[in-house]
Amino acid sequence: MNQQWLTILMSKGIELEQNLRQQLQSAKDGLKSQLEERGIRLGAADLAALLEEISPKASHAALSYALDIVRPFSAGMGLRISRLSDTQVEMVIPARTRNMSEENALHEGALITAAVEASKLLWMRHAPIGGFQITVTHTEANFFKTCSEECRLRLELSEQSREIILTQVRDNREAKAEAEVKVFDEHEQAIAEIRLNLNFKHMPALSGQG
Repeated sequence: MNQQWLTILMSKGIELEQNLRQQLQSAKDGLKSQLEERGIRLGAADLAALLEEISPKASHAALSYALDIVRPFSAGMGLRISRLSDTQVEMVIPARTRNMSEENALHEGALITAAVEASKLLWMRHAPIGGFQITVTHTEANFFKTCSEECRLRLELSEQSREIILTQVRDNREAKAEAEVKVFDEHEQAIAEIRLNLNFKHMPALSGQG
């Protein structure tokens, strides 16, 4: 009897997981279709804007899935969004094989790649309408210790700094900014600090001609 009950519970759990995946996939496909009809390329921030009010967990899951679509270079790294708001982002790097070095520690290159993705994701949340390009012009990293388990990257963006940069983008169609990404292990001990110099370029959307 106990075995039968356990089998039923496992079956229901699998069914719920499949339903959730189908709902997320439907939401992603619907958003992609709407954006393409408007001539807008799918971006992770677009998914967040639509899904976050309905379900933050669903939004984070969709964002993590979108990273593999929008950023082919980092596909397979398993990057996950654990926190995202207008002023901060937290990204998880799992200790999977392709993220590890020969010494079984998280690879320095994987940390830098994740830092770039996290920075772009947070800034794309505030992208003005039209074409918005973010490029990294310089990186500087300090590694304090090695880590063989999953870690978390955190980046915070003050409202004042954000508005100054966005004003420059609107006025000059380009701007520069710095991002300081901090990396922690599961025990909240600092692993690394990665500084990025970012360059923004904006091409305003053309208004329809009558």
